[in-house]
Amino acid sequence: DDGFAIVEAINAPDIDLIGITCVYGNAPHPQVFRVANEIVELKKVNVPVVAGAQIALPEHGDPGPSNDAVEFIAASLRTAPATIAAIGPLTTLGLLAWHYPDLLKQVQSLIVVAGRSKDRVFYIGGQGPVGDFNFENDPRSFDLTLNTSVPAVLAGFELTSQVCVTETDLDSIAANGNHAAIYFHRNSLDWCRYWTDTFPADPGFHPWDSATIAWIRHPEYFLTDQRRWHIDVPAKSKPQLICEPVSDGSGITYVHGFAPGGKEAFINDVVTTVY
Repeated sequence: DDGFAIVEAINAPDIDLIGITCVYGNAPHPQVFRVANEIVELKKVNVPVVAGAQIALPEHGDPGPSNDAVEFIAASLRTAPATIAAIGPLTTLGLLAWHYPDLLKQVQSLIVVAGRSKDRVFYIGGQGPVGDFNFENDPRSFDLTLNTSVPAVLAGFELTSQVCVTETDLDSIAANGNHAAIYFHRNSLDWCRYWTDTFPADPGFHPWDSATIAWIRHPEYFLTDQRRWHIDVPAKSKPQLICEPVSDGSGITYVHGFAPGGKEAFINDVVTTVY
């Protein structure tokens, strides 16, 4: 689904994709970096792919030196304001917040795949609980980044667990017939079958990261409210990024559902853009 989000951003006529920065998470950094470059080469576009954080930040103290991705984002923000779709752990942005906190004022919107409502436990069918993957990989990076008052939009499990990309959808992508369509069909089919074997209640896999691109292009697809975030550390459990409603309009934007017709429009955009 990370690859889906990348190619959707490349193909979107109303998005000026400045660059792609890579971070560990779903795979070791070298593999992430290789696949991101594969997609850019496949699409024959002139978009830089920049290496970023390879491990999580330490829990305390100096988080460590900058890296190429931090410097790339910093240079871009010095040039002009930008929107950031964060589809992995926020480690690179945590380092940006530490080394260049003033530049976060240049971020027009930061869309993050993470967060949960208070007391919400994540189950798929009757199986779980499953984790808040991006957040749990590096809680400190979220703390550093969100504490800068960057205008953040959180769209996580509660949203995208409501929709699936099925094998039929993948066949529709493949029907475009070009190299990119065949690439994404071939590389997504095993993942789709793995997911449905692991979670039989689901008809396909969840396009978590595509929600960031959909929010940039079509916020009208979604239902949101304003929330205040904090990090909770339950006894004998992993930290949780809790988002609780507020009445004064402050805080972050929390995307929790779809407006009427939004689910169908969202999946249609995925299927007709990933090629």
